[in-house]
Amino acid sequence: MNLNEATKRHSQILIFIENNRLKDAFDNLKQWAVDQQNWTVSEKISQLETNYKYMIHYLVEGNKDPEQQRVYNHLVHDIYSLTDDLLEQLQNRDSSSIFFEKARMANVRQPLSITEYQDIISRQIDTLSVIDLLPDNEEKQSRTKQNIIEQEHTTQDLFYTIFSSPRAKEEQINSYNEFISNTGIPVQVKSTLISALTLNVLQRFDQKKVEFLLDTCNHADSEISLRATVSIVPIFRQYNNRWKYYPEIIGRLSVMADDGAFARRLMAVIIQFIQAHETEKITKKLTEEIIPEMMKLSPMIGKKINLEEWMGESGLDEKNPEWQKILDEAGLTDKLQEFTDMQLGGADVFHSTFSNLKNYPFFNEMSNWFLPFDKKHSSLQQLFSDKSEGDNLLTAMLNTPMICNSDKYSFCFSMMVMPEQYRKMMISQLGAESDELKKMTEEELVLNPYQKEETICKQYIQDLYRFFKLYPRKTDFVDIFSSPLNYHQLQPFKPIVSEVKNLERIALYYFEKNNFAEALDAYLMLIEKGSQTSETWQKIGYCHQMLGNVKAALDAYLKADLMDENNTWVLRRIANCYRLLKEPESALQYYRRLEQLKPDDLNIQLNLGHCFLELDEYSEALNYYFKVDLLSPDNARAWRSIAWCAFLSRKFDVAQRYYAQIMENQPNAHDFLNAGHVEFCLANTKKAVEMYVNAVKSAGNFNAFKSMFDEDLDELREAGIDMDILPIILDKVRYDG
Repeated sequence: MNLNEATKRHSQILIFIENNRLKDAFDNLKQWAVDQQNWTVSEKISQLETNYKYMIHYLVEGNKDPEQQRVYNHLVHDIYSLTDDLLEQLQNRDSSSIFFEKARMANVRQPLSITEYQDIISRQIDTLSVIDLLPDNEEKQSRTKQNIIEQEHTTQDLFYTIFSSPRAKEEQINSYNEFISNTGIPVQVKSTLISALTLNVLQRFDQKKVEFLLDTCNHADSEISLRATVSIVPIFRQYNNRWKYYPEIIGRLSVMADDGAFARRLMAVIIQFIQAHETEKITKKLTEEIIPEMMKLSPMIGKKINLEEWMGESGLDEKNPEWQKILDEAGLTDKLQEFTDMQLGGADVFHSTFSNLKNYPFFNEMSNWFLPFDKKHSSLQQLFSDKSEGDNLLTAMLNTPMICNSDKYSFCFSMMVMPEQYRKMMISQLGAESDELKKMTEEELVLNPYQKEETICKQYIQDLYRFFKLYPRKTDFVDIFSSPLNYHQLQPFKPIVSEVKNLERIALYYFEKNNFAEALDAYLMLIEKGSQTSETWQKIGYCHQMLGNVKAALDAYLKADLMDENNTWVLRRIANCYRLLKEPESALQYYRRLEQLKPDDLNIQLNLGHCFLELDEYSEALNYYFKVDLLSPDNARAWRSIAWCAFLSRKFDVAQRYYAQIMENQPNAHDFLNAGHVEFCLANTKKAVEMYVNAVKSAGNFNAFKSMFDEDLDELREAGIDMDILPIILDKVRYDG
């Protein structure tokens, strides 16, 4: 059996377990173990199946066992583990992924224990403290750099040891707790441990490590606790189908939900994950719309604007009106405003910028993608050797909440390869702006006391996003950002996300990002919880409408109308839905209500005309269309409506007059087609052919024109056209076209 076949079998057995078909799971497991000649696993499977048979026997005999569910859950835990182990047996031998590559290396050389790593790191920190006491000279600098490199290598080894570690036993969990409780261990190193554990659990389910991460969510240091809180979200989503067999973990989260700080932090993490799903859309918009348009503007800016004026005393204080005019003419003003709004809304607008700066050797090392930004890192020593420059740059880098740790490293590496004069100029500018950034950050903290927590969450999730999207060996991992947006459905998080205020936040984020299926589901959950407001029903209706469910949209809008009468937005949607459902009489009632509320709204007048047109009441329809034409003489929509309605009511001269106006105002393929029909009915055959030829050109080809023409055959027949000559006319159109 090859690895691909084994992966499929593994998935099939998981489906059997999740559907409580344990006999099918046992049968497949037994055959799989025999195929792999794994007699140890075969024996364990036999023992588990025997226990299962005993449990079934007691149940059938009517013996009630209060521990039955607990025994069943424990049995399922063991089946899951054996299933994972059988797949890993093949993966350890054949997989080329970095996880199993590191696991094979760990089997060859016995890795250090966490306690040993703790001792080594403590000694290295003590050594650095002694070196700091030495007088400043080249020897001190050399020894300091050497010590820092040794610490980095130790941290790197620690990362890979934890990343590839087997399922944890109690003593290992105790050593993890001791490690992160040690105040002498730097936060950067503890953060590395959390990230390595997260990637390990995403690769191999481990209940004890999950429990440890839950414990760590309450760590005193916010950098550590928030990193753990971020970590549990993709883990609980990846193993969503398993948690029903782990009631102790579900119960644990339920208790944690009563902690206001944890609930707030988890919601902040979930919202940031939802935003992260928008990063690809934002990147596409920037790379395909905004940046190319800016590049096109470059020559124009150089010719039309004296850049020296911008560098004068007042040049940076006021925007040049000519500059703004150029942006407006290019259609960029709205795009740039959209970019600013996205940035202020917390969107990851820098991914596209920094994705091209991940080719430095630093990023070839997997562990480096998860490092908090640290100016003391050996790879940055060249940049920060000049104290004045380094301080300015460091202050600017640390003060900005908009750039994640990974991108800060990228930025620094790009600065290092700049010519010195450009680097100094940029550092000087950053230094000047750093005070302003600091001031802005302080102001934000006053407005939002949890801003710092949210920034830590956002930056770490962005670090994760860059790893899963840009790491050279990213295909070795399941992308946690490619999963569906189902955060509101994750059972373990229900005690928190199902609170009305939290569910409303999630639903709104889905809705604002145009994830209508997910938003609909969340809003329906709100309805079930009794949050039946007009606004909720409006959004349910809109989601249904955007998903193409017109009847369901109408039902929701009608409920919204009952709660908030005379809401013109709702009334328009109801009327439109009735029209889409081919119920013009019902639509007419709601347009009548709209007319009373907005008698001067010409769009409502047009739609009233459309309803009468669909009811074949052409005279009434024309009255409304003429009213719009009178009040808005340049309204092409009114012209088209009058012309077509006049055609249907056999007022061909009126139709001809209005189509003549349309022909002078950017006519489309349908306009040429309909004008041709009118000329045909007036026996102006030559003119009709001319219009049809133009319709072919406008439609792009004859087949597209013919499809449009065939839709109007019934109207032409009722208008008295000799249907026998149509094929000849169409041939003439093909010859002339």
